[in-house]
Order: sequence, then structure tokens, then C-alpha cells
Amino acid sequence: MKELEDATGINARALISFRPGMSDARQRLQWASSRVTTLPEDIAYSLFGIFGVHLPVIYGEKEQNALGRLLQEVIARSGDITVLDWIGQPSEFNSCLPAHITSYTTPPHTLPSLSEDHIHSQVSSLRQIVPTNMALKFYVHLEQPCISFRVTEVRRRRGPAQETPITYGIKADGLQDLLITTEEPLVQFSRAKPIRQTFLLVRPWDRHLLGVPDFAEQPDFIDDTESIGSWTEPGSTMDDS
Repeated sequence: MKELEDATGINARALISFRPGMSDARQRLQWASSRVTTLPEDIAYSLFGIFGVHLPVIYGEKEQNALGRLLQEVIARSGDITVLDWIGQPSEFNSCLPAHITSYTTPPHTLPSLSEDHIHSQVSSLRQIVPTNMALKFYVHLEQPCISFRVTEVRRRRGPAQETPITYGIKADGLQDLLITTEEPLVQFSRAKPIRQTFLLVRPWDRHLLGVPDFAEQPDFIDDTESIGSWTEPGSTMDDS
């Protein structure tokens, strides 16, 4: 057992008690994060049995598609959003998901439990900056699981210099081009004209981003361990200034 533990990186207790299913999905993905296969898509296919899912095996599809289909199925059937706890390149299959299994190499992130007193003190600290009802809304959103995308370009759309609100064309890794309208001026930059600051687009997680049915509407399983801002696309050119 010690040799198997050393070879897999999985502790002996987990190996002995292992059963196919979707419990501890994030931990199982970390176990597989260093897996190497002859065909890239086999990394995802080899996990079908571990998660107890039945999906088509389509050799020739991209690794990102195979992994995306698996992760989409796990989230849809289990509702376990810890699968979204990854670091790396977003997938072309769905930017909410990683492109490669290696994105799960880092241990799962554990969120601290928050007391009512802590929440109220944090909201109170914002009262001097924004109205109370808005402060509470901000705090709730920041405590939700979020997905971040690195911004690579910000350009103001052509229009009167003093026009407000201002509309900017935004490019971000893993997303289609976006338009964002704001009253506040934004720093403009691009890959050709970079700046020292790093900007991220942060979006609270919504399971409908995956385009899958609500897991609550899926058939019940006997045992979980056995269960198998307003963005629009731009329509005109941007100002290079």
C-alpha cells in the first residue's frame, strides 16, 4: 500500500475507502492533475469511471472539449462548484472551466466561515464610502464564488470627448470582446501598449454560465458517493487614443 501511495500521491486511507462517485470532486481532480497519457483526451476519459459518469468517448476531439464535457457533467449532476477552484488557462470549451487538468495541481481553497458580527462590521466599514444598502450588496457579491479574467485591452469607443457615460471596448483572456459603459474614465492600454498595472474582470459564479440544467431538477441519487455588470458584444470600432 505504501508503494501505491507514493506512486499516486494519494494517502492510504483515501485509497482504501475509495468508491466511484462525485463526492470530493475537487480532491479527485487534484489527484489526477499530474496524470500523463499518450492521447491528450484520454486524461479526461480515464476519469469517467472515477466520477461514475457515462459520456461518449470521441477520439480526435480537443483535450479541452473532453475535460470540459466531464467537468460540466460533474457540476450539473452534483452541484459541486469546488470544480471551479482552479488556476491556469481558461478553456475554449467554456471559459468558466480550465483548459488543462494541471490547473487543479494546487490544493483546494478553503473559505473561512464568517460570523454575523464579522459581516456587520465589514458592512459598517463601507458606510462612510457608499450607502448602507449598497455596501451590503457589495459584500454579499464579494463573498460569492467568483471567476476572474485577465484584461488585455481597454479602448474607448469613438464619440464626443466630454460624452458621459463612456463606453469602452474590452478584451480579456478567455472571453469574447465586450463593451462596458461607465461614468468613470478607465485607463486605456493594449498588448502593443501595455501598462504596469494588472486589471481583472471578476464575475460572480452563476451555474447557468455553463448552460446545463439545474442539478436540483436532476433525478435523485441514493448516495452521493455513488452518483454517477451588463456585457454586450461590440458593434463598432474603438478609439486608439
